[in-house]
Amino acid sequence: MSKNVILTHGDLDGITSGTIALLVFPSSDFYFTRPSQIHQDLYRIAKDKPDIVHVSDIAINSKMFDELLRAFDRFPESTQIHWTDHHPMTVKERRELCKRANLFHETGPCAAELVYRKFEDSLPEHALRLALYGAIGDYCDETPFARTHFDDIDKRTLYLEAGILVQALQEIDYRKESKDLVHQLAMGIKPSSMDDVVALALKATRIEHEVFRYVQQNARKIGPVGYILDIPINGYRGKSAKFSAYVTNSKVGISARSSDDEVDMSIRRRGTKVDLNKTLNVILKDIEGSSGGGHPAAAGASLDRNDFPRFLQMLAEHIDKYS
Repeated sequence: MSKNVILTHGDLDGITSGTIALLVFPSSDFYFTRPSQIHQDLYRIAKDKPDIVHVSDIAINSKMFDELLRAFDRFPESTQIHWTDHHPMTVKERRELCKRANLFHETGPCAAELVYRKFEDSLPEHALRLALYGAIGDYCDETPFARTHFDDIDKRTLYLEAGILVQALQEIDYRKESKDLVHQLAMGIKPSSMDDVVALALKATRIEHEVFRYVQQNARKIGPVGYILDIPINGYRGKSAKFSAYVTNSKVGISARSSDDEVDMSIRRRGTKVDLNKTLNVILKDIEGSSGGGHPAAAGASLDRNDFPRFLQMLAEHIDKYS
């Protein structure tokens, strides 16, 4: 293992924020992780006593927070841990993270913007494009940082490049091919110059149109919540959640996938200011074995399959009450 390690999420903001960190800490070992497994990854990495660990775009899983703190305690004092994120945190979580890591946290901007701002003085010019791709991909493109730099670079071209990445990632296995994408982005290669990525983006766009039609024909509604269960294709979860809200004229849309005993969901809001992260914190505390969270406008959750109907009812009642 390298003496430096980068951990990040597998969506566009995670990829771009992790790539920017790679420009700061070259030759680092690069891994994708998730809020539900970050503590396990840190336990594993701590065994090699790295000099630097950089984590970006990973939300705090409140139910696993104590495990996360115990994982931090496995590192020697000489390890420098950077934690850069934009997901909501409680005061306690911020306080405890600050004791163990170099925390750079701010809601509003994307993680890629935050990593760029943190290390701006030591970054090459093309890192700015990566930060703006992340902002576009995570709907964080109206920050003062983004607006300022959109005036420096033609934003129409930036949206094209970011759009290629957003679409292609629907068809890329983030555990494998995404690492190749990271290294190409780190070298300054633009997405439109990556023939395989462009081809995947076009394929994903065609599939997305079919996904929309499927959701249009099969989405269901309970109160202000539209939902689709088990679309017959992997991926496209965030998009199909948005489609579910739109085609059912609902305030919240859900795309859910079930397994033998679990339902995993992507949740998006539409035309409402209901904070999905706070809503899930309220609802899921009463559902044993569940977990979830995210942003005010976009979140995810998982729970026992038998609890899914009750969850839908509780969510619908909560939205009706507070929207």
